[in-house]
Parts: sequence; C-alpha cells; structure tokens
Amino acid sequence: MEHKAFGQIVTALRKQQIDFARAYSWSRHRLADETGLTVRIAGKIERGEQARLDGEILEGLAQAFHLTSFKRRESFAMAGEIADAGLVRQALGIKEVFAQVWSLLETICAPAFLLDPFADIIGVNRALFAFHDLNLSQLKTARATAAGANNIVFFLAPDGRLRQVLGRGWRPIALANVQQCRAMTMRYRHTSRFRQLLTALASYPDFLGLWEDSHEDGYDDYSRLRSYSCLHGAHGPVAYTVFTNRGLSAFGELYLSTFVPQDLVTTALFQNLAGKNGQALTLAPLPNPSLE
Repeated sequence: MEHKAFGQIVTALRKQQIDFARAYSWSRHRLADETGLTVRIAGKIERGEQARLDGEILEGLAQAFHLTSFKRRESFAMAGEIADAGLVRQALGIKEVFAQVWSLLETICAPAFLLDPFADIIGVNRALFAFHDLNLSQLKTARATAAGANNIVFFLAPDGRLRQVLGRGWRPIALANVQQCRAMTMRYRHTSRFRQLLTALASYPDFLGLWEDSHEDGYDDYSRLRSYSCLHGAHGPVAYTVFTNRGLSAFGELYLSTFVPQDLVTTALFQNLAGKNGQALTLAPLPNPSLE
C-alpha cells in the first residue's frame, strides 16, 4: 500500500475520533498532541509525504486511535506498503481462491457463510439458512437496503428474523459481529464504499451504540474465534463457536465463517441441518477488485 493511501486511512481514523467537549472530530493539532508528533509531521503522514514510518510513529498512532491487536497488525502492514497483490502468488487469482472457498461453503456440515472485507455476505450455505430460519423474501429485502446484503443489516433490521430467533442472545452476538466488521474494514476506512456503508448502517437505531461499544478500551479482537450460548427461538438451547478463516487473493480478502458445535445437542442439530444442505445461495457479488 502506498503512503498516500495509508495517509488517507489515518485521516479517516482521525475524523472518526470525537472531541466531545467541542462536539467536533479531532483536528490535526489534536492528533499531534495525542501522538507526540509535530503538526508538520502529522500533516505529512496524512498527505502521504512522510517517507519514514518507523515503529515509534506507528505505535503513537495505534495508541492514539486505541487500536486493538488485530487492527495494529493491519495498520503496521499498511504502512509497509505491501499491497495484497504483492502478497499473493501471481498464479493464484480471485477465481481460483473463490472456487476453493465456495466449494468448502457448500460441503461444510455446519452453518457457514462467506464475507468480503466490508462484511457483505457473498453467500451462505443451506445449513445457515435453516439455522437462522430465513426465507428468500428476507434475503431479497436485505439486498434492497442501502447497505445491501451486509451481515450487520441482518442483525440491525428492527423486524428482522435474527432478533426473533436469538432473543436475549441478540445483543452480544450483534456486538461481536460489529466488532468483526470494524476490524475487517480497517484498511478500507478511506474508501467511498466504507463511507457509504457507514452512512447506511447509521440509519439503524442500534448501530451507533454497537459501533461505539465495540471500541471500548480493553475490548480486544475476538473476530477470529467467538463462542455463544443462547436459547434459539427456532431450535432451543444452542452452544457453538464461530471460527473465521481468511483467504487472501490479489483482489482482497474472503472471510469464511463456520459454526462449530460445543455440545451434543448442537452437534445433532447441525448434522440435521447439514443433511438438508445443498447448493450455496449467492447474496452479494464478488469483492470489487478496486475495493473502492
């Protein structure tokens, strides 16, 4: 990633910090105060003109923005100017990666779904479809929203099926998914797609509270492994862990999330749902190669 793009992300992160005493986003002067940098250096970083981004500068930015472990790793990688295309073998493109992941999605004997870096749901397998007691009209409704078929939309919809089936377990699960989205979009905060998505999600009453709570000090990244136990409205008591695996292509990431049962009851349920499994359902298009 070029320094210019990194600077755009720093600017986006700065503007997301609120000075509640003045009800304004942080100024560049405030960023300099928080990081121990000069206003001149802070400006050069944001404009992509700072040639040397050493550990001290990156650590200061991470501290100022209260970045958790996963986000720190992402920000340090961004500063290293290593684009996704430079990390992936040239012979392995988006079609090959997608074909492999999609095949897994269809054959996994448990609920599973596939996300792009903006938490747009590319596809779900039939087991997940049945577990959340969804129907095609609900998927069609989600696609028609301003945010599209986004994972967070399914949690936020006031009359959505997930609120009904998850009951009191809804908020902690929704919070964990918002946190995962916050981590996944870290390197895309400067893009028009992120701004459009955030605006669309902000129209839902619960989103801003969940977004802020997911950024609390000490609330670290559990975005790769999350465990839940709740009384499911359609299936009764369930206990499972969601494991997310990231596949990297030259055009961005693919996140495959799989539900792993934690007890015999949930194991039997997932086996039953998997027995009805079939072709995976497509909800959103492949990640945009430009990821803008």
